[in-house]
Amino acid sequence: MALVSCPKCSKPTNQGGFAAWQIIVAICFFPIGLLALLAGRKPTTCQSCSHIW
Repeated sequence: MALVSCPKCSKPTNQGGFAAWQIIVAICFFPIGLLALLAGRKPTTCQSCSHIW
């Protein structure tokens, strides 16, 4: 996971990502499977201030 800085408090935090099933569906059912990636990306949450983006 990549480290990004929080837009609210500027502290580094882990970036949200995708579940394994979404990546598998995207590969198996390309190009329709790309909708699975768009639909369920986990949001990025700051551990310091709990800001979600």
